[in-house]
Amino acid sequence: MNAYQLIVLAFGSAVIVTILWAIWAIVRSSDLRFKPLWIAGSLFGFVGLGINWTKPDDLVFLFGVMVPAVTGFTVLATGQTIIKAGFPIVALAALIKIHSAGKLDDRPRSGLE
Repeated sequence: MNAYQLIVLAFGSAVIVTILWAIWAIVRSSDLRFKPLWIAGSLFGFVGLGINWTKPDDLVFLFGVMVPAVTGFTVLATGQTIIKAGFPIVALAALIKIHSAGKLDDRPRSGLE
């Protein structure tokens, strides 16, 4: 693995952790309206990194909408494997909104509520 592959791997891991953390916080928030829209928006990546995994010479900075936020595919004609990861801006906005308001419900749940 070279440095570009490690950067994309670390960035993709950070994206996945951010999405999961945001969804957890949205579900447990006691004061956030339109929770399904916040959750759906958290799955979209907007600004990110991309790399040709089979020949990692260039690291590409991406703008656009990516669903899911971390994507990998192989181009059949050339055999190249492309990995793209887009940072979920909506998930970050949800985390900032929830944690700045301090409205996270941290009570233990019994499952009977």
